[in-house]
Order: sequence, then structure tokens, then C-alpha cells
Amino acid sequence: MRHKIPALLSLALLAAPLAAEQTAQPARPAAPQAAPAPTAQPESPLQKPLDDAIHLVQTGKNAEAFQKLQAIEKDPNMTPLVLSLIGALYTEIGKPQEALRVLKPQADSVDAQPAVLYNAGRAALRAGKVDEGRVYLTRSVLKQPDSPAARELGMLTARDGRVVEAYSMLRPWALRNPNDTEARLMAADLAVQLERGDDAIQLLSGFPDSEPAVRLLRGKALVLKKDGPGAVALLKPLLTKHPQGMDLEVRRSLAEAELLAGQPAEAAKLIDGKTAGHPALVLLLARAQRQAGNAAAAAATLKPLADKLPANADAIGDPRPVMGIALEYGSLLMEGGHAAEAVPFYQKATVYNPRSADAWKALAKALDAAGRKDEAQKALAQATAAANAPARQAATAPKAPPSAPAAAAEGPQEQPLSEGLQKALQLMSQGQSEAALTAVRQEIAVSKDPRARMIEVRILLSLRRPEDALKSAETALATDPTNADYVYLKGASEMALQRFSAAEQDLRKALQLQPRHLPAMDDLAVLLLRANKKEEARKLLQQVLQINPQDQVAAANLKKLNGEAQQ
Repeated sequence: MRHKIPALLSLALLAAPLAAEQTAQPARPAAPQAAPAPTAQPESPLQKPLDDAIHLVQTGKNAEAFQKLQAIEKDPNMTPLVLSLIGALYTEIGKPQEALRVLKPQADSVDAQPAVLYNAGRAALRAGKVDEGRVYLTRSVLKQPDSPAARELGMLTARDGRVVEAYSMLRPWALRNPNDTEARLMAADLAVQLERGDDAIQLLSGFPDSEPAVRLLRGKALVLKKDGPGAVALLKPLLTKHPQGMDLEVRRSLAEAELLAGQPAEAAKLIDGKTAGHPALVLLLARAQRQAGNAAAAAATLKPLADKLPANADAIGDPRPVMGIALEYGSLLMEGGHAAEAVPFYQKATVYNPRSADAWKALAKALDAAGRKDEAQKALAQATAAANAPARQAATAPKAPPSAPAAAAEGPQEQPLSEGLQKALQLMSQGQSEAALTAVRQEIAVSKDPRARMIEVRILLSLRRPEDALKSAETALATDPTNADYVYLKGASEMALQRFSAAEQDLRKALQLQPRHLPAMDDLAVLLLRANKKEEARKLLQQVLQINPQDQVAAANLKKLNGEAQQ
């Protein structure tokens, strides 16, 4: 259902200044020796024809409206503001080329108003000039963050598949404009893709379950919230009656719900023979078969994909499906008593995501069962390092005030943390990461303390939301491009996203700005080890331990490196 809020706003944003313009008449000198009598301000000569044109647009008489607007364009009383309104109306009647012709001269001006940029962006999009439209909309949002341009830009970005960026624009808009059902549904869908079940439920509030798309989204959100029975109750009726093209998505969501509800056999029936080789569906089917007690069927389901798993992460996008396959197949082999055969699959899982403590623990268990005790201990050390990664990243977060001698050596002491940031850190220490994130974002809205952004990125990484973390780091970096902490945060976020080349560049840049930046040194050493640049990694780790002998992460990595050299 296409909602009309943006179209109405495109007119309202311009109509209000127009009214002000009409009443702001030039001052006139008083008649000699007479007091000026109060008189009503004369109405603009353009008001009546504009009202008529707007009425024609609202009643769907587009051809007549077009003629009327063309006539108004030629009026000698024309002003830039009226011309902007005409451009917006041209867009509404399906004349985007005419709209762009009228709006472009004003929109291209450096001091263009947000409303003009918004309407120029809409016109450009409808004229097929997507890049030009994107520029106008972006400029409008930069000048006025709550501009309806955020809505248009969010929808456009969502269609481009840039989920995080689109969600950051559409969710605030949808919450401020709950009657814009199209934007709310899109924001809810993006929330589900980002695995934010609570947000999706909030955005879907008030929508009727009689709408299949709404019912499916709400069911997916309940799956994300681990409410299997609730999701089953919602999705099961949809299985028998849904629009064409929705069948596989309904089956997949219902199968996930059945698994959560403890009904793996039912889950397997829903998608058996219907996976079409899609990795996520194949993995879901294998999990259902395994939980239903049919390990042989699960192994047969997964083997074709397990045999084709890549040796490294360079050629894959989202690492989650391949990592899931590697871990699941490794578990099947372990349960069947084939620990030695499971090891290569667990090793691949650690390659796909070196920061997964679960993958390292699974590898350690398999190595131990296969009699490779020393290697098992090294894998356990990696598991510990991965589990402590958020703590390592915390080195860029605010620390306790140093002792007096240390403060004298290091320069001016940091200002005390605000109550908001103290609350965020306290909540995080209690494991309440979502509440901590809310607290720190409230602080960001009212404070310019750079440490707030550092804490936000740290929380997002601990929540395994690296895309959001990267966006936050980039926002911080835009305010201070030479801040080594911000550069490091960007590199750490890129590492979590498996963008290793970009991460290495940023970590090296952080060290150029601050040569003794310990977290950057630690993470760069990890990347160097991954790239087989062992000597450079060794020197870096030795420097870290000279600065901070208590750095357990660096000590574990150096021990592993030295052990490999001895072998």
C-alpha cells in the first residue's frame, strides 16, 4: 500500500513559507499628516490560481492541473518559492521532467533549502536519474535530518540492499510517522534482516495479522525472540493460505519456529525436498534432521555443501552460512566418532570467523579427541583470546583515573565520565548490553564527549553487530579524522566484518597517528598472522608485551607463533 505522506509533505514544506511570503508585504510610507489606518494585507495574486491548481491535483484532474501550472509559471508575480511549489506539483501529476526543469536551478545552489532539495530528489528519481536524485536527497537530509528526504533515501537504499544504512534512516522516520504504513513495513523487514526482533515487533504494532506480509514478519520477529510456540501459532495458518511466491519463506520461518518449539520432525517435513540447494535452507534442514535423531540423513543433506566449503574467507560474503555448515557437519562427524575427520571442518570455521570463541572451542575438543593434545591447548588459548576480544577493544574506552605519578607522566588527566556514560558502562558490566546501548546513545544525543562513540562501538561489537559498529566508527571519524582511537574502531569493525585488507590499512593508520596504541597493535598482529607475515607479527607482539607485560592476548599469540617456529 503506497502512502501519501511524502507527497503531502512535499507541498506542506513549501506552502508554509509561501503563506509567510504572502503576508510579508513591503512597508509603505504613511500619508502626510495622517495616521495609517489598519488594513488587511492584500492576498498574493498567485494564491487563487495556486489553490485552483492544488485542487485539480487532489481531485486527479492532472491534465487540467498541468495547463494551470504552466500558465502560473508565466505570471510576472512569480517568486522562487512559488516556482518550487509548482515543481513539487509537477512531480505529483506525473511530470518529473518538468519538475526537474523548474527545481534544478534552485536545488543546484549551495544554499538550497531542504524542501527544495527533497522535491528535486523525488523528481529526479521519477525521471530515472537515480544518482542525481540520491545526491539531492542526501543534501536535504544533511541540512535537515528529520526531512522526509530521509524516508525517500531510506527506501532507495533498502532497494540497493544496504540494509544497515537504510534502517538507520527508515526506523526514526517510521516511528515519527506511524501512519506511513509502507515505510513502517519496510523498516520492520529491515529490522528482521538485522535480527532485531524487538524493533520489528515495535514497528509492526497496530498492523492486523490478517495481512499475510505482516503475519510473516511478526512470525519472523518471534523466531528472533526465541518464542517458538508463539511463532508456530502465528505462522501455521499462513501455510495453508498465503499469496503466490511466499510459500518457501513461510515454510522456512515456520520450520525455524518448530525447531524452537521442540518439534524438529515437523520442521524437517516443511522443507525436505524444497531447499533448492540454498545453503541456509540446507543447513536448517540438516539441523532439523539431526535434532530429530536422524544423523545419517543430516550428514547426507549437508555433505554436498560441506565438500565444497572454500579454504579461506576471501571469496565469501556473509560468513555465517558457510561457518554454520562447517560447524554442523563437524558436530555430526564428532557425534559419529570421527574426530579426526571433524578437525578440518572446525578449522575452516575458525578461518571464516577467527573471533568466534565457539568455533575455537569446538576445534579444541576435536583435536583433543583425535589425540592432538598440544594443538588442542593452542586452540583453547585462541578461544580464550576470542572470548576476551571485547575486553581488548575496551582499551580504547575510558579507564579509571591514573595515579598521580602516572598522570604527571601522561599529561592532563581525563575529565570524569558523565552520569550517562557511567550508567552505560555499569549496564554493560552487568551483561545488559542493549540497555547500555540505549544509555550511551542518549548521551551521544546531548554530549560531545568523544568517549561516548568509543563505548557505543565497543557495545555494538560485543552484540555482534559489526555493520552498526562500523557506521558508528565512521560517524565518529568524520568529526575528527586524526583521532587514532576512532581510526582503530573503524579497523576493528572491519575485522569483525571480515574486511581484512581495509582493516589492516586502518590499523596501520592508527599506529601512524599513535605508535603505542595497544589495541591496534594487538589486532594488526592477528591480521599479520593470518596473512602469514609472521616476523612482522612477532616484532609487534614483542613491542606490545614490552609496553604491557600483562596483555594475555599478545602473550598467547606470541607463544603460539614461537611454538610454530620450533616445530
